[in-house]
Amino acid sequence: MLHRAGSRGERTGAAGLAARLARWCATCGVLAGALLLGGCASTVTTEVTAFGGANWQNDPPRTYVLDHASGQADQLDRQTYEKWLAEALAKVGFEQVAAAQARYRVSMEYDAAPGLMRVAETVYPDPWYGGPWGPYWGPWGYRPWGPWGWGPGYWPPQTVSRDVPVTYASLRVYFKDARTGQRVYQVTAENQSEDAHSLAALMPYMIRSAFATFPAENGKPTRVTLPAEPVAQK
Repeated sequence: MLHRAGSRGERTGAAGLAARLARWCATCGVLAGALLLGGCASTVTTEVTAFGGANWQNDPPRTYVLDHASGQADQLDRQTYEKWLAEALAKVGFEQVAAAQARYRVSMEYDAAPGLMRVAETVYPDPWYGGPWGPYWGPWGYRPWGPWGWGPGYWPPQTVSRDVPVTYASLRVYFKDARTGQRVYQVTAENQSEDAHSLAALMPYMIRSAFATFPAENGKPTRVTLPAEPVAQK
């Protein structure tokens, strides 16, 4: 069995719990770009890529109407996401108007799928655990504690890999010229989250990230980091 190294004092009481949580949060750092809504995470990182057509200009009038495919307008989840999208667009100077007055027709697509990510982390082998003297005890009545505690720390660190469940989510927002129907601007926000969070939990961050810098530089992926909001607990 493998254990991370630590001193005896770390492993008992509140101080020990705090030390273990600190090491766990350090391990979370290997998931670069991942969204961690619980545990040690305090930020959400999303990769954003935008493309503008040859005729795209971010100039007035910035008016739009939301565009739906057949049957989409009645989807309650979409209604919520489109409300969040309208709020994000308002912050960058766009006004939602009637179709006859709109310069752009704006539509959105989104999806999410579960997957696995291979994560590497450093651990310290503990040859005394489960040995002939039982866990935590060596042949002289004590257990040596690795490089940071008392005892000589005989065992070098090792790298082990494990699979972590993740959710891969994507949001695409398209702007079409209302008169010609030609697509003039599009932005994609992609997020990867640990512990298979739902699309509903990811969507607010992806929408805000998509318009955090607007208009974004053409064809250049950008990582947008936002503060994570606390997850409601029952």
